[in-house]
Amino acid sequence: MTSSLQALFASDPDRAKTCRVSQGGWILDYSHVPISPTDAQAMTQRFDALTPAAHIEALFSGAIVNPSENQPAKHMALRSPTSSETQALAEAFLDVAQTLYSGQSGLTDLIHIGIGGSDLGPRLVAHALDAGESEVEVHWLSTVDGRRLHRLLRRLDPKKTGVVIASKSFSTEETLVQASIVKAWLGDYFVGQAWAATANPERAEAFGIAKAQVLAFPQWSGGRFSLWSSVGVSAAASVGVDAFKALLAGAHEADICYQQAANGFQQSLAVWMGWIIDFLRRDLDLNTLGVVSYEPRLALLGDYCQQLFMESLGKRVDREDVGLDQPTVPLIFGGRGTDLQHSIFQALHQGLDTHPLLLVGSLRDPDSAPDLHRVQLAHLLAQRQAFLQGRLEGKAYQVMPGNRPVAVLLTESMSPKHLGFLLASLEHAVFTLSLLWRVNPFDQWGVEEGKRLAAPLKARLQEEQPDFEIILDWAHRHH
Repeated sequence: MTSSLQALFASDPDRAKTCRVSQGGWILDYSHVPISPTDAQAMTQRFDALTPAAHIEALFSGAIVNPSENQPAKHMALRSPTSSETQALAEAFLDVAQTLYSGQSGLTDLIHIGIGGSDLGPRLVAHALDAGESEVEVHWLSTVDGRRLHRLLRRLDPKKTGVVIASKSFSTEETLVQASIVKAWLGDYFVGQAWAATANPERAEAFGIAKAQVLAFPQWSGGRFSLWSSVGVSAAASVGVDAFKALLAGAHEADICYQQAANGFQQSLAVWMGWIIDFLRRDLDLNTLGVVSYEPRLALLGDYCQQLFMESLGKRVDREDVGLDQPTVPLIFGGRGTDLQHSIFQALHQGLDTHPLLLVGSLRDPDSAPDLHRVQLAHLLAQRQAFLQGRLEGKAYQVMPGNRPVAVLLTESMSPKHLGFLLASLEHAVFTLSLLWRVNPFDQWGVEEGKRLAAPLKARLQEEQPDFEIILDWAHRHH
């Protein structure tokens, strides 16, 4: 640790007030991260030297920012109210969502099949904002789990069940193998009760989706940035179109703030989140980050951030294909704060390794019993205090060293607009880190290799009934 947190607080009595960024209904408090005033000044200078304003302008103008695939990354247009390119697409999937939400479709259940970005973002939004008012219940399928799938189908009625198949390429095996089972189960109902959210309409139609029920989105929208597209149709059906539009409005506000950050990076929530992760990963050489929610609505935020940051930034070469000499991206983990206190926090408090945390919460929840919400907030504050101060008295087995980095991210309450602002700001934090680390955050070639290798192995498994020895031999020989 380069600086003692206790020493930083002792040298600056106002540190708790000055080490904050407030934007979009959120406050980021980094006073418990050992960033000194000198460190902050060095970060500002280092970032300014990268001409970030020019890169941000290139991102928003539709320039090629994904050189390995020769693509722009215009996902911000998906939430822009002035984008003529995306408005018709948005109206199409929101009309479907409204029909499902209101009960006009006659369906009581909706199965959403997708994986990665086609699942994590919309599922997070549904979990965070579902007020229980939709006429349709959404069931989320991502991992290929035959037992769960068949249990689900046994308790649903095909006459009253719809399906959304979400896949950018419409070739993702984990998605299509489950979609084929659901298609067979729906039988004659499939044509009228199935929708596709995809950037490849031709493949969706070849699968049997009616052309009028293909909800397209543009090729330039990467999977983990596709929540704002038709991939979000099931989330909108769960939370309501008004709430989803408020989510989009919050995200658009974050886009405007990030574009304006060139006039003062010190006031940008997205930039500061990127700077903090850069400081923890490279300056302090800490290779993990826990995204821990004391707002139960955001229980899936750690999973979402895991993909967003690690799939975007886990690279070993820079944008010019030159090898990197410093590591990128921490291993991100997460979950519910009060649950994790009874599992992993023991190691975080008393283990020899340091695992920095981002604790996320809200001041109040109008839909929760006040006493229950106060428990969440009290534990968030108590854990931050314990990670800072530790415990030095008592027996050796009772001692906790403290001085563990913890940032806190708080909102007034978890509204759709605040959630949209947060998720878009996290995307912009990824772009900020891509500038600092000189990597392309919009490709994921490491994801593709395992898929390539799995295809011939699956073919062999269909032909043979191997035992353990044969399986292990395949693992060594197949390359």
